Amino acid sequence: MFKVINNKNFKDEIFFNKKELGEILNIYGSMVSKGEWKDYAIFINKNVVGFDIYRKATEKPLFQIIKNLKSKIGQKYQLKDQQGKIIKNSDELKNIISILNKKNLRLIK
Repeated sequence: MFKVINNKNFKDEIFFNKKELGEILNIYGSMVSKGEWKDYAIFINKNVVGFDIYRKATEKPLFQIIKNLKSKIGQKYQLKDQQGKIIKNSDELKNIISILNKKNLRLIK
């Protein structure tokens, strides 16, 4: 016999959803195939989830795509550079991805 557990917190966002993760992995995969990015890491805490992009695993991340899980009004997503400076705030992930897709945005050295 199965027992259904009703957890009202279960519906809260605790990660990237399938569509978001797909968009991130698409840009990541294309940059890996070009030889520009080499590794990634995912981090999560109660307020944010992030996708770190690395040139080498031993360095600081080149970029961080951050989703604010507690965002009430807009600016749910952030793109940060290697120094932790915010490049872009947006309420839509596609705006963050479009910055990474730009040809003039190359590896920050």
